Amino acid sequence: MKIKKWLTLSYITVMLIPIVTSLMLFFWMQHYNKQREMDDYVSSIKKFEKYDKLLSDKELFNNYPFKKIDLIEEEDRNSTKIEIYDKNGVRLYASINDNASYIYPISREQLYSKLYEINHGFRVDTLKKPVFHEGDLIGFYQITIVRSKLIQGINKGTIIAMSIFITVFIVVLMIIIKLMDRKFNKPLLLLIDSIKDFAKGEETSINYKSKDEIGELINHFNNMKMAIKEKDYEIEKEQKSKEYMTAAISHDLKTPLTSIRAYAELISSQREEDNERYVLGILNKCDYMSNMLEDLLMYTILSSSYTMNFVDVDGEEFFQMLLSGYEEICEKSNINYKTEIKVKGNYGVDVKQLIRVIDNLMSNAITHTEEGQSIYMGAFSEEFSLPHWISGEEENRLKELRKNNVVLLVKNQGEEIPKEDMERIMEPFYKVDNSRNKKIGTGLGLSIVKLIMDKHNGKIVISSSKERGTLIACFIKKGK
Repeated sequence: MKIKKWLTLSYITVMLIPIVTSLMLFFWMQHYNKQREMDDYVSSIKKFEKYDKLLSDKELFNNYPFKKIDLIEEEDRNSTKIEIYDKNGVRLYASINDNASYIYPISREQLYSKLYEINHGFRVDTLKKPVFHEGDLIGFYQITIVRSKLIQGINKGTIIAMSIFITVFIVVLMIIIKLMDRKFNKPLLLLIDSIKDFAKGEETSINYKSKDEIGELINHFNNMKMAIKEKDYEIEKEQKSKEYMTAAISHDLKTPLTSIRAYAELISSQREEDNERYVLGILNKCDYMSNMLEDLLMYTILSSSYTMNFVDVDGEEFFQMLLSGYEEICEKSNINYKTEIKVKGNYGVDVKQLIRVIDNLMSNAITHTEEGQSIYMGAFSEEFSLPHWISGEEENRLKELRKNNVVLLVKNQGEEIPKEDMERIMEPFYKVDNSRNKKIGTGLGLSIVKLIMDKHNGKIVISSSKERGTLIACFIKKGK
């Protein structure tokens, strides 16, 4: 539940529960009072009837002044008052001495008002009746009954009602406070502690499943934490890659420099007819270092925020141009070169960088192909079948990746790439061991190819076996 809805619901709950409790207590008190009223009324009637016969005795009015008598029963002493008046309104008797002066009679209007009528008040019930003897009025009596049970009951009920109301209010308040602590304080404290732990580099995790705003905040924090970890891992990986690159460059440059120095010393000590061979060795080593520095510069550029210069090209015309010009190089190395192009549609490519891709792949293929063997190159869009030199497992693997793509194929009949080297073959400066004894490469060619294909949103697939040789397939999406 969202926080706004939760707070609204909590506010309504805190307001409604005391109100509902008050209404329930009010109706309960009302019912209680009605029941008590009825009980008191019946009790008062019974008392009135009990004292009526006693107070209707004419002897009470003939024995004035009264001797010391007590007309009230012991059980009614604290709740009942009896007053007797003569027919003129003079008070003759009072069961309770209230220190009031009755020298003068009460008025006739007061004396005759509300006769035979039970005056049912909040604190007392009163009954006033005339007394007759042989048809003559001889006096009046008035009985007053204090409703002590009702007052005590009301007081007790009020205390109970207030206690219940206060208890309900406190319980509701404590529940809301507890829920607010669970809803806000605990997850926020968890988040704060996790942020502190994460800042210290400690492993931390927040298990919070609610989908409210705090839950979203915690999810964003977890996502941010994972993103930072991934960035840290990438930075660490890049750092290790740079360290490895530096070590590889130092090693690979040290070797030709040593050779250059040796050739130079030989030139200075040998006859002139031997100098040409040593100079050729120096030039080869210089070319190697120049190529390495050029590849290193290109790898560094592509690893940064380099922006490709994409242009829209006709597929058939472009790939004809891209795959041409390698016949003479293969012929000099006594390698058979075969090419086939079947492409339709337009493609968005960086022409210069794709030329570099093909140059690197061909250079790598020639390096690992023995004399008399073959190198196959081709480009095929999804409308055309793959060439005959792609079959079996290779064809099945490429089939699903060809949709809306053109595939560039470079295959050579060389030695199988060991399985332990397949996963690392795209890493910079990584060289397969069995290649070190042949022609020397910089170890950056396939890394550069991968970077260029990544920037084309393409994909590279490599397969190698002893029977079929090594195949590198690059997929480029068809333009819209």
